Formats: sequence, structure tokens, C-alpha cells
Amino acid sequence: MPATGPRSLAAPKPGYLYVMEHPSHPGHYKIGKTTRHPDARLAEHNSNFEEYTGRIVKETGQKWTLKTFIEVADTTFAESEFWGNTSIADIPFLGNIEVHNLEWGEVQKALEAVKKAKFRPPSPPQPDWVYAYTAWMKKRLEGRDIELVRLTTSRSGKSIFKCVNGHKWRTRSDPVGNGEGCPECGVGTRTAEEVWKAAGLGVLSLLKNPAKPGLIKIAISYGGEEDSSDEWQCHRHRFVEDPALAERLMWELLGQPKPADNGPVEIELSVAEQAIRDLIYRMHSFYAARDRS
Repeated sequence: MPATGPRSLAAPKPGYLYVMEHPSHPGHYKIGKTTRHPDARLAEHNSNFEEYTGRIVKETGQKWTLKTFIEVADTTFAESEFWGNTSIADIPFLGNIEVHNLEWGEVQKALEAVKKAKFRPPSPPQPDWVYAYTAWMKKRLEGRDIELVRLTTSRSGKSIFKCVNGHKWRTRSDPVGNGEGCPECGVGTRTAEEVWKAAGLGVLSLLKNPAKPGLIKIAISYGGEEDSSDEWQCHRHRFVEDPALAERLMWELLGQPKPADNGPVEIELSVAEQAIRDLIYRMHSFYAARDRS
């Protein structure tokens, strides 16, 4: 079964897909990708005792051997295609080890599938909201030494992350976006409040005054609380990644310039309600136009 799911927008990197075998574990294969010659990676696996492969060398006194390798036009696509054609449906990010027991016939079959595929097929256009969710996640990862490996397709779905120490894992997006760090070393762990403050997240509020029908105000605030006062009450609010951008787009939707004094303007409440509903789609379009290329 070919691998599926959103792919990275990075340019393809030509290189090699290689298979190593260790004499102490027949049928125990290390599958890897590299932009250098596989012999260079073999030497590293046999000498770096901090990696899983190196620890096996140190414990057994025996070195890995290069079973085979193939040249590929796109290393990331080739790796994904390989695992998608084995009994392991997804790329096995199990501690970023990628050493598994496989039948040699299964390995050969997967390599043949990679050879036939050759190139990454054209990706269908991603919907605007994928870029918005990706911007949402990247904003929350700023300064936390965690990298988003691919696009984020939803807040409740899973994304792939990599920390500064090289650990890679796949988990639900929302907990990481709200402060959960690397499950192996804890890098990037924050409280939700620390994430909000560091990322400059905020709230856009639509305010109304019961004593002044026909008038509304738009207010932004940084942090998790909507803006309101005794006189002007919060009628609708929306959490936003970039409060200044959200405010600018909101006034565009209202068809009026922002008041110089942030004072009230004469707009029907129903019109303002529709504008704040449309704001999320306008922001999605903004992020897509900015990041799609």
C-alpha cells in the first residue's frame, strides 16, 4: 500500500536508500536515507556509539554491513514509499531508530516499488486551512527548540515533530501547541500561559453597548481573555494567532478604515457578526497565499 498523507513542501533531495544488516541479528535490518554515499553512513553507524546502531556495535564487537542500496531522486519520498510497501503501514518513528525484523523478500519487494515509483507524484493543492493550521502550530513552537516536520492538517489530528536533540515523534497537534514538549528529553515543554505570552497570541472581540444600538467596537487583547468593560460588553470573540493581522482583516471585512481612536463606529450588529464569522476564512486565505509557494 503506498504511503499517504500530506507531504513536505521542501524541494526533493536526491541521494540513496540503503539497507544494513548486523551479523548478530540476521534479518534485523536498518533502513536509512542519505544524500551522501551509503558507505559514509555505514562508517558513522559503526562508530557513533551514542546512536542505537552504534550501541549494537559496541555491545557485540561486530559491525554492520551494507546489504544493498539504491539511488533515488527524492530521499524523503523514497523512504515513505519503502515503508508504505511493507507490512508496516507508516514510517516507524519508534525512537527514530528504524531498525526492524523483516523478511528479506519483503525488503526486496519494497525496494522494487521505490524503483518503479522513481519520483514523488505531484501533490494535490492543499486547502487553505492546512496552511492556517500550520501557521497556528509554528507560532506556538517559536523559541521552544521543536521543529514541525510536515504540514499540520488539523488541531486534533497528528503531526510530526523533531526536537533540537534529534528526537522525532508523531502525536496529536493540540497538546504540543499548548506546551507539551519532547517525550524523550522534555525539550520545549511550556505551560499554556508561557506559550501564549511568547507567541503573542490574543483575542479579537466584537463589543456592543446596550445603551447605544447601531454602534459597535472592535478590540484586540493579548492573552486568553476577551476585552470588555462595564459600558462595552463582549458580544463575540475569536482567539487569533496574530491579533494585529486579525484586526486589519476585520476592518477590511467591515468595509471601513480603523478609527484613529479605536472608538465606536456605526455598523449594524448583524453585519459585524457576519464579519467575525468570515474572519477565520479570510485569515486562512491570507496564510495560504503567503505560504503556498
